[in-house]
Amino acid sequence: MKKEITKLEKIINALPQLQCKKCTYDDCESYAQAILHSNESINKCEPGASQTNNILKKLIDGDTDTDFEESIIENYKIAHIKYDECIGCTICIKVCPVDAIIGARKKQHYIINDKCNGCELCIEQCPVDCMEMVNNDFELSWIWPSVQSEDSKERYFRKLTRVKQEKYTKSIVNQEKEIKQYLKLAVERETEKRKFLNR
Repeated sequence: MKKEITKLEKIINALPQLQCKKCTYDDCESYAQAILHSNESINKCEPGASQTNNILKKLIDGDTDTDFEESIIENYKIAHIKYDECIGCTICIKVCPVDAIIGARKKQHYIINDKCNGCELCIEQCPVDCMEMVNNDFELSWIWPSVQSEDSKERYFRKLTRVKQEKYTKSIVNQEKEIKQYLKLAVERETEKRKFLNR
């Protein structure tokens, strides 16, 4: 039995899944929620431009039964790191919504070209301006909805889950450290107290 696609899902699918924040929302899904539930403007998707705007208008006007054609960004650009200028700060790794940048602190960073969706978030965050947007190697176009945009969306949500788990684990480790420190100080106080009483 074919799953019925909700109006929210159709609005999400009308967006390119770059998670670029140019609409001022954290991600495409948040923007879709705002369009549907908060009467947000439908012309805030800069990468999707007029093609996304037109589809969103039809959806908001109630034309939800139509299967819309794929949208496209011709020969989309991807991020590139000027390797001799990279200082290994890891900021770009943290801001990349789809884990398309690898590297370690104070080590060279690299772009995974076929995973970069061209969101440009890393470009504006780089403190030494060692990043730039370049044509992708195979002159591919960004198409949505597609396997490509779905992969971008899935990588984004996997990263969110991982970061949340890392923060939780860090919080538990910090709590354990605090407890150990508290116990250590309590034992030291008790030891000093007994020394004083046994004089």
